[in-house]
Amino acid sequence: MPATIAGAHEEGVDGVLVVAAGVVVVDGVALVDGTVVGALDAEVEGTVVVPVAVGPAAGGAEEQAVTRDVTATARTAPRAMDGRRRLWLGRIVRAYPRTPVVPSGAAAPPDRYVAAVTTEPTPIVLDVDTGVDDACALLLAALHPALDLRAVSCVGGNAPVDDVVRNTLLVLETAGRTDVPVARGAERPLLEPPVDARHVHGDDGMGDLHWPPAAMKADPRHAVELLRDVCREAAAEDRPITLVPLAPLTNIALLLRTYPDVVSGISEIVFMGGAANVGNATASAEFNVFHDPEAAAIALDAAADLGIPVTMYGLDVFYEPVVSGELADELVAVGGRGPAELAGSLIRFQNARFDRPASTIGDAGAVCVVIDRAGIRTEPLPLRVELAGTWSRGRTIVDRRDWSGDMAHDPHGEAPVRVDVALEVDGPRYARLWADTVLGRAGER
Repeated sequence: MPATIAGAHEEGVDGVLVVAAGVVVVDGVALVDGTVVGALDAEVEGTVVVPVAVGPAAGGAEEQAVTRDVTATARTAPRAMDGRRRLWLGRIVRAYPRTPVVPSGAAAPPDRYVAAVTTEPTPIVLDVDTGVDDACALLLAALHPALDLRAVSCVGGNAPVDDVVRNTLLVLETAGRTDVPVARGAERPLLEPPVDARHVHGDDGMGDLHWPPAAMKADPRHAVELLRDVCREAAAEDRPITLVPLAPLTNIALLLRTYPDVVSGISEIVFMGGAANVGNATASAEFNVFHDPEAAAIALDAAADLGIPVTMYGLDVFYEPVVSGELADELVAVGGRGPAELAGSLIRFQNARFDRPASTIGDAGAVCVVIDRAGIRTEPLPLRVELAGTWSRGRTIVDRRDWSGDMAHDPHGEAPVRVDVALEVDGPRYARLWADTVLGRAGER
């Protein structure tokens, strides 16, 4: 029996409530294989163990289809999401210890924890600066059956914003997804002139493939207005979206500070950007954050204020999922000017430009995270964006210290923003997921 989403735990009910298949609501703290997955405000006593069927995560990985014992250990849980994690659409989503600000008109954070497993597709919205690897990500998001692509917003970055819009429309039309609205957003960073990356992505921003432009047209709304409307609709449907920015965070900063009520329609943010250890635009900074550091700082601070969980898929893992030249040739050979041929052509372009036998799927890895969380290892870590350094502007400063004494004597203190930082990825797993999807074999084992 497929699992379904259950309602909130009722007042005055102690212990454990099991609703439908694989749904458990617990007062206190729920542990799955030693991992905290929920915290409530009620005070309870005792410990209970209940066998719970946990369904496969989106993507159907066999090793995720298991049955586990869930141990609920009673304690008095703090309010305001401290230490809380909630299981939503088959994956764990984290929220961090900062009391969320509830904007006027937005729904208050729930006082009850509901653990829910469902096989419904995950609603997702991409923010892009398409871009060779953004195109790879768009193909995956548009085609994988575990995802419900609701909209795509465009921002200047890898290429000028009008080129980004043109490229995005071409990818979606190639994928047969002319139903997905695409909107033009910010054409430049908040403070500085734009700096593109055509030296990486080609003169047109997408591999200089010279395919005819798409017939589909962009949505007349500004990208921030499109994002606002989609998030509000998701809140009204009680199906919050996963927001996946793959570009400079200009649109996202404008969205969260202008329309903070959209928090009710966002379950989490998974963004490609930053790094714990390396840079590419400079020795310190990754391109998306470097392009608009103020927007990155504002967006991450706003997400923390609003209680939106954030995962950072940065350069520490970005280059690991790679596709070989042989597989690229197989994709191109499918022909027909369809998704497989486009995907293979994008990999071929990268291989030729950088003179190598295989190339990364790049931004598509962040979309893989939404489909298959088990392919990545993350740690919740404090983070700041450097805004003033001569050599380090745009660097994401990830605090990996493990001794409280150092932090206590740090004149700056610990960063108030925490994000889930991706530190390891199963590259072949994500590359296979991507290739199977563009070949129309998603979900096959």
